Amino acid sequence: MWKFINLSYFYLFVIVFNLYSYSVNAQPKKVYTNTDTLLHQRDVIDYLKPLFKKDSLEFKKRDTGISNKRFYFSLLPTTASVPGGGAAFVTSTNVFFYMGDRKLTKMSELSFTPYTNFNGHYVFPLRSLIWLNKNSYKLIGDLRFMIYPQNSWGLGGNTPDEQATQINYNYFRFYETALKRFGKYFSAGMGINVDHHSSISTLGNKGFYESLQPFYDSLETFTYASGYNVTVQYESSNYTNNPSAGMFLSASFRNNPSFLNSTGSWNQWYFDARKYISFSKSTHNVLAFWAYYWLVNGEYIPFLDLPSSGWDSYERSARGIKQSRYRSDKHWYFESEYRRNITRNGLLGFVVFASVSTFSEFKTTKFDYWHPAGGFGLRIKLNKFSRSNITLDYAFSKEYNNVYLNISEVF
Repeated sequence: MWKFINLSYFYLFVIVFNLYSYSVNAQPKKVYTNTDTLLHQRDVIDYLKPLFKKDSLEFKKRDTGISNKRFYFSLLPTTASVPGGGAAFVTSTNVFFYMGDRKLTKMSELSFTPYTNFNGHYVFPLRSLIWLNKNSYKLIGDLRFMIYPQNSWGLGGNTPDEQATQINYNYFRFYETALKRFGKYFSAGMGINVDHHSSISTLGNKGFYESLQPFYDSLETFTYASGYNVTVQYESSNYTNNPSAGMFLSASFRNNPSFLNSTGSWNQWYFDARKYISFSKSTHNVLAFWAYYWLVNGEYIPFLDLPSSGWDSYERSARGIKQSRYRSDKHWYFESEYRRNITRNGLLGFVVFASVSTFSEFKTTKFDYWHPAGGFGLRIKLNKFSRSNITLDYAFSKEYNNVYLNISEVF
C-alpha cells in the first residue's frame, strides 16, 4: 500500500509540474481589475431591470462596471436533468457576498439547490465557501440531506451495463473545514466530516453481487462514518467564481477512527489541481485544466463511501457519464475546458470540454480502463458583479448523454 501511495504522489507531482511549467512559459496576462473587466459589460439584470425600475442612478452605474453592493443574489428555477439521472424540478439559489474589504477580500458564496423528480428523489444541499476579512480564514461547508434511490453497477473500472442495480438509501452529510491563511497564497487547517447512510436496500442481480466478492457479502442497512480532515491549499486564482487566471492546489487527508464508524477505521486522501490560463486582457478567453486523485484505504470501507463517478464535492465532474457508473477505492480524473465570449459585451459565451476518468480494479493498483467524455455548452451572464453564469451544457460518452443546467462554472 505504501508503495502505491508513493507512486500516487509521483503521478500528482508530474501533473502539477506540467501545469506549473505551462503557466511559467505562457506568462498569464495581467489580472483584471473590477472596472477593466466589467466596463460596458452586460448581464441578464441589465436587460430585465428596466422593465421594473427605470431612471435609477444605481442602475445607470452598472454600465461603468462599478457596484458598492456587498450582496448579490441569483435565482434559477427550472426543470432540468440532475446528477442521479432523469428530469427534476430544480431551484438554484446562489448568494455572493463580501465579508471584508472588497479590494482585499475574495467573494464568498452560499448555494442552495434543492430538487425533486416527484418520484422518490428529494435532495437538499447547502454548500458554503466563506472568505473572512483580507482572506485571513477560509471556511468550507457542505450540508446535505438526500432521499436518493440510484443505480449502481458494482466494483471495478469496467463493470458491464447489464449489472445496473437500484440501491435505495437516505443520506446525511455534514462537512466543515476551516483554513488559516499563511503568506499570500497558502492556507492550512482542519475540519470534521460526517457521512450517514440509512434505509439501504436493494434487490440486486447476480452480476452485481459477484463484482462485490470477496470484499462485500451484502450491503448493510445503514452505515455511518465520522472523522476529521487535515487540509493544505495553494490558491493564486484571481476569482473564486469563474476564475480567469491562476492556480488552485489542494491536498486533504481524512481519518475515520474505529470508535466513530460502523465498519472500523479507514482513511481517505484527496488531491485536487486546477489551472487557468487567460489569452486576453479585454475579453473572457480562458483555457482551464482540472485533475484530481481520490484514494481510500482500510480493512472495510462502506460501499457507498467509496470513490465513484460524479461524486466530487460539488457533483460536477464526469459530465457525460452516469453518476455512480463506476466505483472503486482509487480514482483518477482529468478535464480541460476552453471558455470564450460570443458577444463583446460578455452576455453570451460558449465552452468546449473533454474529460477522461479511470478507476482501479478494487484493492489493486491496476488502472486498465479509461472512460472519455466530452461536450459543449452555452453561457449566459446572470450577474456580472458576482461573475455568475447560467451554464447549459450537452455532454456525451460512448454509452450516455445528458443536458446539464447550473449556475456558475463546473470548476
